[in-house]
Amino acid sequence: MTVDAVHEIGHWKIGLLRGQSLDCLKPTAIANPIVTAADFDPWNGIAVADPFAIYRDGAWYLFFELFQNGSRNAVIGASRSENLRDWEPLGIVLTQPHHLSYPFVFEHDGQTYMMPETKSVKRVDIFRAVEFPYRWEFEKTILRGRLMDCSMVQHQGLYWIFAGWRSHGLKLFYASHPLGPWKSHWMPFLRGYSRSSSRPGGRPVFQNNKLVRFSQDCTDYYGQQLRAWNVTRMNRLWYSEEPLYRKPILSGAGDGWNARCMHHIDAFRVPVVNGGQGSEQEWLAFVDGCA
Repeated sequence: MTVDAVHEIGHWKIGLLRGQSLDCLKPTAIANPIVTAADFDPWNGIAVADPFAIYRDGAWYLFFELFQNGSRNAVIGASRSENLRDWEPLGIVLTQPHHLSYPFVFEHDGQTYMMPETKSVKRVDIFRAVEFPYRWEFEKTILRGRLMDCSMVQHQGLYWIFAGWRSHGLKLFYASHPLGPWKSHWMPFLRGYSRSSSRPGGRPVFQNNKLVRFSQDCTDYYGQQLRAWNVTRMNRLWYSEEPLYRKPILSGAGDGWNARCMHHIDAFRVPVVNGGQGSEQEWLAFVDGCA
């Protein structure tokens, strides 16, 4: 997201939803939004978006794009909560000379990594936590090009990255290790131009043993809504998908903190809070939106 989009559309915030399936995510008893720019007044925050979470040592750590007053380049901020209700702002955890967004965080072999969007410098960089969650060091450049919102998933023995290309295209890469070497899929583009189905909108997940990817639907305007896609076939030579649902899974509520836009999700399977029995689980989803 650019600073111009922040001013044009509104100030983005982060909320929390739950649901038995990805198409029935609803607000919880916890008041939304859970993280706002007001929490980051000491750091001149004016908007927060693109939340990615990690659960560690009894607490949720949330990383997100943080816009600051007076700067055109966003940084990565973080918050922490033990109960999902009370969020402690941890401040700015990663800055670079260029714009940062979409802080895709993941764990591998006991290490925690972050793969933020850095399309303005035409590369995809990975950082490793050397003092989690506050200090990150550059680890490696894994891809080059004007790629955006890179989203990684492990599937059938390989790692895959869905990457937006020039806002409305979609590319696919694969590797045997998250740090690469990464190779481009045989198909140059999974989608050449689509405002509704190309640009990634969150971490891919598995629902009912189906791989699901998310896309930002910007048909009418930036950040309008979010769609889910069932990946039906994915190997080094072929890719196919179909809509998981006819309708978007997230869209503006018409009023409140997310009245107009919702364009991102990071969803996890967790035990049901109330009424669940045994190992029954539901989705816990960190989302963003703006009025």
